[in-house]
Amino acid sequence: MRFLLFVILVFLLQPGFGQSSDFIILNKVFISGNKRTVDRIILRELDLKKGDTILLTDVDTILKVNRNRIYNTRLFNEVTLTFLPDSINSNNLLIEVKERWYIFPIPIFELADRSFNEWWYNQNRSLKRINYGIRFTHKNFRGRKEELSLTLQSGFTQKLDIGYNIPYINKKQTWGSNLDFSYDQNKQTSYATNKNRQVFIRNENEVMRERYRAGISFDYRKFFFGTHSFGLFYNYASVHDSIVILNPDYFGDGRVNQQFLQLNYYFTFDKRDIRAYAHKGFYFKFSYDQKGFTPIDDIRIASFDMTYGKYLSLGRHFYLASLSKGKIYLADRIPYYNRRAFGYDQDYVRGYDLYVIDGERFLLQRLTLRKKLLETNLHIESLLPIKQFSSIPLSLYINTYYDLGYSYLQNPGATRDFLSNELLRGGGIGLDVVTYYDSVIRFEYSINKMLENRIYLAFTKDI
Repeated sequence: MRFLLFVILVFLLQPGFGQSSDFIILNKVFISGNKRTVDRIILRELDLKKGDTILLTDVDTILKVNRNRIYNTRLFNEVTLTFLPDSINSNNLLIEVKERWYIFPIPIFELADRSFNEWWYNQNRSLKRINYGIRFTHKNFRGRKEELSLTLQSGFTQKLDIGYNIPYINKKQTWGSNLDFSYDQNKQTSYATNKNRQVFIRNENEVMRERYRAGISFDYRKFFFGTHSFGLFYNYASVHDSIVILNPDYFGDGRVNQQFLQLNYYFTFDKRDIRAYAHKGFYFKFSYDQKGFTPIDDIRIASFDMTYGKYLSLGRHFYLASLSKGKIYLADRIPYYNRRAFGYDQDYVRGYDLYVIDGERFLLQRLTLRKKLLETNLHIESLLPIKQFSSIPLSLYINTYYDLGYSYLQNPGATRDFLSNELLRGGGIGLDVVTYYDSVIRFEYSINKMLENRIYLAFTKDI
């Protein structure tokens, strides 16, 4: 009996006996691999801090979520998080990163048109519609995620652009700022829309359009997922007399120039797992833009738009993505130069890639079902012995999609825009290639309600 009591007493005195082992306590955070990036830029993304208690059942999820947050800074090619035992129930967090190449003096050789498909099909692949020059970008200036950019461009569009983005200007890292100045001019430009196609005018001896833009904006990010942005900009544009003769409504009232102060605000709430090509989560954005609000302004146009994207993982490498977007302009009159709906940026119904559809408001719904075919890293150390480029991340997705859209134009007869005020339907199948530095290349075979079908190529995310 005495021996049994002795054994029980020995077990009771063992370190950790009777303590719960279903949790860990975070002791310290160590960061490795950030030769350029300062620690606080990485630590800003974590929702963990020293002394936090973490259930063992939550460890994998917490590591994945925080890994994605750091990766979404777009400063690193690879991010790995690991808990390392320190003592009983105490762990240290090790963050290992592989930094990207941050300095890009990149020669410019790009298309001047609104998309590759516009250039390939509508503009007959003309080499006169090429921009060339050099773009210098430092994406991690001073190691603080600041971005400094300079663009010197000639060709179809002569352009000078200077930008400086400072993501954090206060100690709490909640406020950021952007400074931007740009100037461009063209000897050829679109001056109207006819049958949902841009109409261009060219004069080799004259500048047909000239534009200036300068401004400052501030970003407020108190929480991880939500960002407020406030901007103030000055805009000036002028065109050759011949454009106003052809289209008196270009700037409105036969004007050859236009200037206005622009005030905008937008709020984004981004809970996508990977922003470059999301598999799970959602995205919401609300924007308000006011062009003209002082006596010196030539226009008074307000616009509102909202975007909501939802991403679902269906299992077995299937993913569903949905995008809903709407935009409305509020003004007594909207000149041609200030009126855009479908056909620009990523606002278009797939299958109508070759058309521009003007309007004072529009609705867009996209739905895409994806299947991952491949995810790998191609190691090319022997070909390119630079650490940041020693391996090529490569993912392939096959997808099918269906889009709906509607654009309202008060007077479509003036430009014979037969696709305005019509329900647009388009769909198809495609292959997405996701690779270096969040690059996405999309090959799509689309068909629209007019039974027009083609293969299209794009270099942006579909949603």
